[in-house]
Amino acid sequence: MIIGTAAATTQSSTVSVELVNGECSLDMWTYGNHNSIISGFESYFSSSVKGGIWTNSDGRLAVLTENGYMKITTEYPTDCFCIVFASDRNDGYARVVLDGKRIWTGDTWANVNTGQNIDAQKITSLKITGLENTVHTIKIKNLNVRDECHDGHVTIYKYGYNCPEDTEIPEFPTIALPVAAILGLAFIFQRKEK
Repeated sequence: MIIGTAAATTQSSTVSVELVNGECSLDMWTYGNHNSIISGFESYFSSSVKGGIWTNSDGRLAVLTENGYMKITTEYPTDCFCIVFASDRNDGYARVVLDGKRIWTGDTWANVNTGQNIDAQKITSLKITGLENTVHTIKIKNLNVRDECHDGHVTIYKYGYNCPEDTEIPEFPTIALPVAAILGLAFIFQRKEK
């Protein structure tokens, strides 16, 4: 089920942003709190946080401070990125800025009691596709809008890139023809040596 979508045009492509229920399938990903639990892909990202945070050993990291943010830079080129939010009644409005341009603002609040483990959290994913295939910098900012429903935190559970559903797999001839050519050349050179 799609919760919200947006689109932004850049110089060479149209970026599509979609908030969906559940987790994105990711090739390379890490936890928001990768200091306590690791995925093995931490070297594919660099990250920093400005402002107060709350962390959990299950991988969650919440940005608590108004205008605080998590800044992530991909170490390798990609044409997609995904942020997985884990939300409860402590969460609120977030803004995502990609390469200096605001691409999404939305509510991450969920009607889930605070203090619950990760299995009880509302999991949503912000899928960003259609990016130029280069390195990117992403800021996940806490807007800290407080009202009767929102406490103003933004909880990042995971993030990553190169979503499998957006990665094209070369067709068989694209792989087979170069391999056959190399094998043929090896056979010819082997015959010449004899």
